[in-house]
Amino acid sequence: MHLSKEVIILFAFLFALVISYFVIPVLIKIAKAKNLFAEPSERGSHSHAIPTLGGLGIFIGFILSMTLFADFKVFPGLQYLEFAFVMAFFLGMKDDIIALDPMKKANGLFLSVGAIVMLGDVRISSFYGLFHINELPYWFSVTFTMFTFLTIINAVNLIDGINGLCTATSIISSVAFGIWFYIEGSERSMQMVIIVAAIVGALLGFLKYNVTPAKIFMGDTGSLLLGVLLAFFAIQFLETNKDYTGIYKIESSPVVAMSFIVLPLVDMVKVFTIRLLKKRSPFHPDKNHIHHVLLNLGFSHTRATLMLSIYSLVFIGLALLSMNMKFQAIILTIIAFASVLLPSFILKRKQKSLMNK
Repeated sequence: MHLSKEVIILFAFLFALVISYFVIPVLIKIAKAKNLFAEPSERGSHSHAIPTLGGLGIFIGFILSMTLFADFKVFPGLQYLEFAFVMAFFLGMKDDIIALDPMKKANGLFLSVGAIVMLGDVRISSFYGLFHINELPYWFSVTFTMFTFLTIINAVNLIDGINGLCTATSIISSVAFGIWFYIEGSERSMQMVIIVAAIVGALLGFLKYNVTPAKIFMGDTGSLLLGVLLAFFAIQFLETNKDYTGIYKIESSPVVAMSFIVLPLVDMVKVFTIRLLKKRSPFHPDKNHIHHVLLNLGFSHTRATLMLSIYSLVFIGLALLSMNMKFQAIILTIIAFASVLLPSFILKRKQKSLMNK
């Protein structure tokens, strides 16, 4: 029986949604029975222990849907994406259950990303005119692509700090990429749309249990998977747009790609800069993330997540509206960092005012 692409996309979405929705309550029971909780900590934003196996539910819903509905013959690189997912899954699960040595975790991620880039040949081959640079030497292309993967994975992992935030922003980013892939319309891009549908379905099934009051967290298992996937979407977006000649071609594709995942990237740069200025390791945990600042300003998890989700949507809109503007990258960078730094400025003013009373 031949099904239209739209029907397959719908089935991929619904299948992942249903699997995730019904698997996660089982995982919550298992986590409680085996005492697998994220305990409250000084750097956390929760006051009681919560199960951490949500990433497993996302993984099961997504990987089954992807395997069932995506056509690996059309896009052979997907088998290497699946390999990276399995690697990230085991690394995340180990870290969620028994803390994983950071170096072992980094080596595992390096291996999984290397498989996608070098065996799957999924890589950034050009700067697409940014800084007047186009085609890249192979060695630099591989190195820069692996750096991009690891940067986005780390950024997504860091943004997972309050109820629903990583889930909501990942859905927004995925849908943004998915809409463009659907418009581009090639066979390979339609496989990307199926993958987008699968991850959005899995995340929506998980979101019901992750909104306040959260019953379960995605943990590193979920955030590492999402980091791998969003990096994969961004790179495929860049490469597909390079060869696309239709009316929806985006001339400033690197800027737009970064705008689709702006919140994790900008927040990571912000906290890393603060840590380095304080002469700490950039990987030393603290509470300088944008979501922590909003909580300190008195916003609830739900309101903070809603505000940051709106920020992501608005910034994507700005990027698309300004994509033919001169100095677009500079303008958007200023807006992005100004927006993220503003809550910190307000909090400092508020704290200073209270101290002076």
